[in-house]
Amino acid sequence: MTKTLALVFGVIYTVVGIAGFIPMIGGSISMAPSTLLGIAQVNVLHNVVHLVIGIAGLTMSKTEEAAGTFCKTFGIILLLIGVLGFIAPNPLNILPIGGGDIWIHLITGAILTYAGFAMAPSGSAAATR
Repeated sequence: MTKTLALVFGVIYTVVGIAGFIPMIGGSISMAPSTLLGIAQVNVLHNVVHLVIGIAGLTMSKTEEAAGTFCKTFGIILLLIGVLGFIAPNPLNILPIGGGDIWIHLITGAILTYAGFAMAPSGSAAATR
């Protein structure tokens, strides 16, 4: 299941990262924030971050172990970014993470974290059986 989730979120984040560069749908090719599809603010740095997450998901979806690592790592990171969005909606005025982004990051982070810790196979548990 973690392989599937890593693949699905890899595809989603890659598509969002690419879409974020298309000004006709609200994307931005500069550091000035714009609202992608009327939902969440993005800028060029935010788009690159989405591409990094997406490509990591696509790459790490090949094995259960790597997918579990992806889910745990990016799940926690996205949860932290979601919480940070409440405190600093645009940290250092370079990365818009407030508004609609907060809930996207918190929901995505919760799903990935759950998948990584509750669904991923545990190597140490298997070794003790």
